[in-house]
Amino acid sequence: MRLTGFLLAVLWFWGSCTEASGNPVYQVRSIRIEGNKVTKTAIIEREVVFKEGDFISSDRLNEKFELTRSNIINTNLFLEVAIGHTVDSLQMLDVTVYVKERWYWSVLPYLVLSDRSFNEWWYERGRDLRRLTYGVNLTQYNFTGNADIFSAGAYMGFAPHYTLGYSRPYIDKRKRFGVSGRVFYTSRRNLAYRTWNDKLAFISSDSLSFSRYGASGEFRYRRDYNYFHTAFLGFSESRISDTVVRANPEYFGEGKARQTLLNLGYEYRADFRDVRQYPLKGSLFVGSIHHYFALYGKDQTNLLLMYNRYFPLAEKWFLEVGLRGKASFPRQQNYFLVSGLGYGGNIARGYELYVIDGQYFGLNRNTLKFKAFDRKFDIGWIMWKKEFAIVPVTVYPNLYLDYAYVRNFNPERSNSQLSNNHLLGGGAGVDVVTFYNINLRAYYSVNRMGERKLFLTIGREF
Repeated sequence: MRLTGFLLAVLWFWGSCTEASGNPVYQVRSIRIEGNKVTKTAIIEREVVFKEGDFISSDRLNEKFELTRSNIINTNLFLEVAIGHTVDSLQMLDVTVYVKERWYWSVLPYLVLSDRSFNEWWYERGRDLRRLTYGVNLTQYNFTGNADIFSAGAYMGFAPHYTLGYSRPYIDKRKRFGVSGRVFYTSRRNLAYRTWNDKLAFISSDSLSFSRYGASGEFRYRRDYNYFHTAFLGFSESRISDTVVRANPEYFGEGKARQTLLNLGYEYRADFRDVRQYPLKGSLFVGSIHHYFALYGKDQTNLLLMYNRYFPLAEKWFLEVGLRGKASFPRQQNYFLVSGLGYGGNIARGYELYVIDGQYFGLNRNTLKFKAFDRKFDIGWIMWKKEFAIVPVTVYPNLYLDYAYVRNFNPERSNSQLSNNHLLGGGAGVDVVTFYNINLRAYYSVNRMGERKLFLTIGREF
């Protein structure tokens, strides 16, 4: 009892002193969550950076609230998050977190181009509508209220495939461990069987040129609010036709028509972005290693490092700097696993139409942007769901400059002209960030060959 009384006296004295100095200390008495009809309260509480009983000085209160709001927004479960609080005469703090849930069901027709991007289809594939893949995609982004995702899809057309997946971010009471799994099947009559002159070359057939099925799983550990560990395990079985084997004996290697892969991987992520869908400040670091055990063909190991930094320079001005690097082993690789620049985020702007194979690459992307427009539009008079009634629109004109280098130990296999060369590209563009953080981009680029083109993209960042 004496010890308890002493500690209470110390805390009272500390609070009195800090109050006298202009920075009172509050004790968190309660934390309430309001507005969540589907999402379990514990999922939201996991993102709050303080707990009941904690002491918070007044000068750090807004910082704690902003970190909490950012964490909750980054779950991708809510359209809006607000935090209110009250303090009584005893310096007891009551906090209320208000959330506005998004619409979690998505049952949509699926219609996409089967090429790497709209730009490749527009400039390189003659805008051929036969290259469309179509079907139905079903996704529930909060299946049981635990931020778990169930998805299923069936797609036909140019690249038929079927997929079924489930992901749950937390499976334990302390909400640190999560799992996900997926099964898939895909087949193609039109196949990119090799890269030539830094462009994909396709082969077409009335019968299947390629088929693949497999399954994958992930086990995740979230140690803190910003640190993530993920272990991967995947299996796939792939086959190609005799026509493809004759056209490119190195597709699976040594003229083989079949490849069985076991993929073991690990990823570490430190994510301090303010808003993951379109960050303006903070940083992101990702490091990963994957090893592919090939029953038919060569084993391969891929190492990837990525670091992005986002700087608020002044009011409405922002700078984004990104660095990526990859190394893969051995030097002699099967075409199916060779990957340099040209896929996903591994693209130097100005070179969107090129696939630059190689075993190593380095990429630097730099973007200076200005927030020119930021408004919300109420279209509730035409929308039957209130979740869609408010449409935010933010416009960022920008300038950018990218540098890349790809090391290819076998350039003769693809007659590559761009690998083993310094690649510089730059230009100007505009980003339009709108509903559900969808990012529409239009930008005009110039590359080292003097090629000038307008590119369009749409997507979201994670």
